[in-house]
This record gives sequence, C-alpha cells and structure tokens, in this order.
Amino acid sequence: MADNYLEKRMEEYRAGKLASKGGKSYVVRQRKAGEFVLAFPPMSVLVLCEDAALAGRVCGCFRKADFQVAFCMADRREGTRIAQSAGCRFYPVATSDAGRLDGVVDDLTERWGAVDVVADLRGLSDDELGDSAGDVASLLLLHSHPDFGLIASTELNL
Repeated sequence: MADNYLEKRMEEYRAGKLASKGGKSYVVRQRKAGEFVLAFPPMSVLVLCEDAALAGRVCGCFRKADFQVAFCMADRREGTRIAQSAGCRFYPVATSDAGRLDGVVDDLTERWGAVDVVADLRGLSDDELGDSAGDVASLLLLHSHPDFGLIASTELNL
C-alpha cells in the first residue's frame, strides 16, 4: 500500500502536478486622504553606525523600501544579529578605520555596481535621539530619494 502511494506521488512529481502554483498575488489598497506614496528605484545604501539600536532602525527602514543595505560596526555579535533580522550585509569594521572603510566601499561597488547612499551616523546613538530615532531613520530614507538630489548632506543638531 505504501509502495502504491509512493509510486503515485512520484508520477505526479514527474508530471509537474506537485509544483507550487506560481504567480504572485497582489493586494490593492485604497489610499487614505492626505497619504503620500513615494516609489524608490532599486538603490543600495551603506550605513556607518556604532550604536546597534540605531543601526538596526536605520537598516530596517531602508530594507522596507527594498534597498540593498550594508552596514559597518565593530560589534560582531550585534552586527550579525541585525544583519540576520533585517536581511542586510554586515561588515565587522570599526567606523573609525578609514582604510578598511575604503575596502568596504570597493567590495560593495564590485558586488552591487555602486553605492548610491552613505548614511554616516557615527557619533549618534539611539539613546541621544530618544523617541525621534524612528523619525531620523524615515528622514534619511526620504532624503535618499533621487528626486531630492538637491539635498547632499543633512546634519542633526542635538
């Protein structure tokens, strides 16, 4: 009896009847009044940040917009955790090591073709920003859009 079942399943497999149903399903959502939608082209970003909480927020924000994201920080354990949870590329490099950062940019250029955005958050921490850390991540994302190319640099005054 088990042999018949296995033979039948193997025939279905060979005939392609067990293949997953391809295609994507899309959910159409109505926009709310006053809602602003901004489409991003495929882009890559390098985040330089030693504070794990802030790096995680910023990397997550860019990943939600479907960016290719890489980040540098010295803490291997926290960096690995962020990379695995957010789906980012992690370089265990201290952000103060200019020579190794050049190597990171060269590696990303070779892999991705270019680095479109560099978010330099060295010297900032999630604790300093407090409740506005999420807003800072969203602001960085917004400023990275090509239509806002007039913004070359943004400095936070705390």
